[in-house]
Formats: sequence, C-alpha cells, structure tokens
Amino acid sequence: MRRAWVIGVLLAAILITAGAIAIAIGTSAENWKQQHRINNSIPIYYIGKEAAEYFTKATELKEFKSIHSKHILIVDGGYAKGNEVRAFLKEEISLGIPVIIVNGSTDVVKNLFKGQFCPEVVAGQSPDGKPVGKETVYGYVAYPIDNKTMLTKVFISTDPSFEAIREAYAWASSNIPSNAGTITIKATPYWNQIYQLDYTTGDSWKPYGRLNVRTLYYKLYNDGSGTYDWYDVHVRQQSVPGEELWDSGWKTADMYTWIDADYYQSDYFLSDYSPTTTSGATTVSVSIGVSAGEDGAQVSASQSWGYTISDVVVHDQSDYSQELAKWWHDVNEGKAVGSDTYQIEPGATVRVPNGNSMDWREHYGIRYGRFNGLWWTYTTEGWVEFRI
Repeated sequence: MRRAWVIGVLLAAILITAGAIAIAIGTSAENWKQQHRINNSIPIYYIGKEAAEYFTKATELKEFKSIHSKHILIVDGGYAKGNEVRAFLKEEISLGIPVIIVNGSTDVVKNLFKGQFCPEVVAGQSPDGKPVGKETVYGYVAYPIDNKTMLTKVFISTDPSFEAIREAYAWASSNIPSNAGTITIKATPYWNQIYQLDYTTGDSWKPYGRLNVRTLYYKLYNDGSGTYDWYDVHVRQQSVPGEELWDSGWKTADMYTWIDADYYQSDYFLSDYSPTTTSGATTVSVSIGVSAGEDGAQVSASQSWGYTISDVVVHDQSDYSQELAKWWHDVNEGKAVGSDTYQIEPGATVRVPNGNSMDWREHYGIRYGRFNGLWWTYTTEGWVEFRI
C-alpha cells in the first residue's frame, strides 16, 4: 500500500514538473515573440493568424475591401490561394500597396499580373550535393510607376527566418512613394530600375557558408524602337563563408554566375555583357547597354559601375553564339577575400521582342575550401538557378 502511495506521489511530481516545463517553454517562446516583434510605424493589416505574430500593431482584415490610405498588407500564404483573396491582392498592389506574403511560394503571386516579375527557383544544390529546399516567398512588394510597369521586389529564401520578414517590412516601408502611379515619364531614353530579386540560403548551407543574391533589373524607356525592348541585369552576388559566420574554417574559393538569354525563348538576344577576363587588378569596371545602330537599337544608353577584385581572377566564359553571359570568379581562398564576405557585380543586357516580358535563366553558385594543415579540401559547387 505504501509502495503504491509513493509511486503515485512520484507520478504526480513528474506530471507537475512536466507541466511546469511546458508552461515555461511556452512562456519563453511567447516572451521571445513579444521582444522581437517589429514596432511598425506604418499601419499593418493582415490576413491569416500567423501574420499578427510579427508586428506590435496590426489589424486583421475579415472583409476584402481596399483601404484607401497608406498601409502595408501582410498575408499568410495559405490564405493567398483563394480566388477572392487573390483578386483583393491584385487590387491592393494596383493601388500601390506593398504586400508581404508569409510562408507562401512563387505560385501565389505568379498570375497576379501577367508579365510581371515572378522569379522561380527551378534547380540547385547545397555544397554537399543535397538538393535545395523549396523556396518561400516572404514578400511581393510592388507599386505602379506608370500605367504599364510596376516596381517589384520579391524576397525568397530556402531557410525561413524572422529576419526575412523584418527585411521585407523595412524595404516596403522605406519604398512606398507618395506619388505612386503619378510619376512623369521622361522624354529622353533612360534606364529605370523595375525589379529586384532577393535570395538567401540562410543557414541551410552550414557549415560551408551562405549565398545571397540581390540582383537589380532595369528596363530601357523611350528606346525609339517598335521592334525590341532591352533589359539590363546588374548582378549582386554575395558569398559569406563559414569562416566568417561560424568559424568553421570553410572559405570562399570560387563564385560562378551565368545568364542564359535564350534558355526559354529562342528569339531572346544577349546584346552586351561585362566584365571580360581580368587579372592582376584591384578593381574592375562594368559597362553595359545599347548603342544606336547596333542590334536594332535606335538610341544609345548605357550603365556603368565597378567592384573590387583584389586577389580575384575574373574568367570570362561567355559565348555570344549561345546568347550566354558567364563568369567564373577565382577567389584566392588563402587571402582575406576568401575568409571575409565578398560580393561580385557582373552585368548583361538582354534584348527581347517588343512587348515581351523578362524570361531567361540565371545561375548563382559558390565553391568553398578548407585548409587542414597539409592541403586544401573543397566542396562541390553549391548553386541555385532561377527562371526570371
């Protein structure tokens, strides 16, 4: 009898302790959310319960009617698949309202605007050869700059994290123009940024490193041609090696980039690219664009920038006959450039038939190396490819 009583007391103690631990864990998680919520200065409206967890001040939308005031809309991806919500999202974006989609996918926004920017991860692998995970779209931020074009930024990650939500909100809140939809179109030819792609592997490539992409896309306006349109691609590809992130010893050894203009459309054309092979320099200049009388262009318009290549050899592997702009940046992994964060910025100009949207393939890759005291060991290339 006494033995049964002791066992009962012990079981009760275990249950009480387990309950206390569960409460403590739940309380700790809730405290973390409370401490890390975004103190938003712009009104937030949201669809779906999870969206409310990210912001200190947010109002749930239960009726899908446009709010004619400055705000940001947060939508849980699971709710964004219904026709009623999709129609509402399209109306919101057309009014210049940024939309941040939490836990969604590119399918959610792909058909909102025909011909608009909906990049899609189509292939890839980590440095140890594992396939990349399915991407998550954290934000589809857009507002009109004229009656045809929208400035768009898409946040994509294969490693969901709170910081991606924070970044999406920060970008949206700082890029809402007071005159959205009323910007005056210039009469002279000019390049205008219309899209930006954000991608990160987050911590999914640990311990080797992290691949970040923030590529900019420009369209040439007032080109004087009724036959062609031109787009500039300003690549911004960043390697953050494991040595920098986790003190793992893995360093950036090689960075690979290519843009295949006619991968999907046979009549898409590589008009220009830069840089070409460069060695022994500390910086490289990039200049891309079109010249009147060349490749069907009626005007001349170019863009230029530069980036550092200390202890880096740029190998030009492009091929005009394949409509392919391709670079291999051979990083000296034994120098500081291999241990620290490093960014490359090559670029290309793609010509498409008049009225056609962007539609080509882009590749971003990194290979890492680690010295074991006698020799270097290297990973396979970790990479990701997009249909743009």
